Amino acid sequence: MSPSASQEHAHAAGLGYRPALDGIRAVAIACVVLNHTFGFPATGFTGVDVFFVLSGFLITTLLLDEYARAGRVSLLDFYRRRALRLLPALFVLLGVFLAYSVGSAVVRGGSLDEALFGVAAGIGYFSNIAMAAEPSSLEMPNALRHLWSLAIEEQFYLLWPPILFLLLRARLRLAMVVLAAGIVLSAAQQVRLTLDGASDARVAFGTDTRITSILIGCMLAALLATAARSRVESLGKTLAPLVLSCFLALLFIAPDLTFFTPWVLLLGLSAAGLILRALDGGSLLAKALSLRPMVFLGRISYSLYLWHIPVYVALGVGTTAELMDIPALGLALACAIASYYLVELPFLRRKRRARASSEAEAAPPAIPALSPIGS
Repeated sequence: MSPSASQEHAHAAGLGYRPALDGIRAVAIACVVLNHTFGFPATGFTGVDVFFVLSGFLITTLLLDEYARAGRVSLLDFYRRRALRLLPALFVLLGVFLAYSVGSAVVRGGSLDEALFGVAAGIGYFSNIAMAAEPSSLEMPNALRHLWSLAIEEQFYLLWPPILFLLLRARLRLAMVVLAAGIVLSAAQQVRLTLDGASDARVAFGTDTRITSILIGCMLAALLATAARSRVESLGKTLAPLVLSCFLALLFIAPDLTFFTPWVLLLGLSAAGLILRALDGGSLLAKALSLRPMVFLGRISYSLYLWHIPVYVALGVGTTAELMDIPALGLALACAIASYYLVELPFLRRKRRARASSEAEAAPPAIPALSPIGS
């Protein structure tokens, strides 16, 4: 969330850029990083699932907007924009990690098998599959284990845009039926694996079990694209206190296999409710999420997600004296800010130019205005 896909800035009709959505990213990355630093919230999964819901919402909103505007979805443009958004910062991280691993192997001796496997899994977006299969597969290096969430997102987005396009050729309601069925099937798979005695890793990192939150975000986007939008927004406003209370309560819960399914569903629905209120610029929540520090933290959330675990592993956070926690957090923030300005922003500008170009090509030809003198 992972922060990767959720860093997309939706420019759908009626949506535009909403600073409060960057604030949602800030909440998500804070949950992840604070858990890994100080142990609260109870699990970093809380933040990851918020990222998943926001990712599904934004990506689906962008796709629905493109289909409504152009009558098609350009898969080539979609995947090109995803590559420009995700790969540069990821490649820099993996390059630094590989250089560090090679240097460590030269100085201390040892094998590079695990490091090379981790880099390959990161590039190929199959980290989660490797982790779900442990110990029968090679282990992911500790510094790269957080890439599991990026892998799940990209595996989902390899299939979702073409499926959505085919469904939209029938009608949006069919897409909503498929999304609802997907949520039910994913939750049922979680229950089935739990009853069968599957490992925690299989349930926690399997694509089939962890796309529930992404699907909830996709469903929210689909609902807001229908005539029921006003009713959905009204319901979100009515339930806002309950949604916020539920989300805050879930910060204290570390799910095990027996509670995993209801936890994921409650967290996904709570995150969807928070996003819904964040879209209302006049709400108190939206104003709080739009504060400059929140927006800034949200914007660097992808880089911070990428860098904080490798920095923590290198400095021994969690295994050495707690005095290293604060310096490690500061170094992770410094790396994230450098990555955002030096790597992400240049490619984000290219991505936005690519999107503007594709929108211009898809737009119907303009009708020339008549000259006032008839010439």
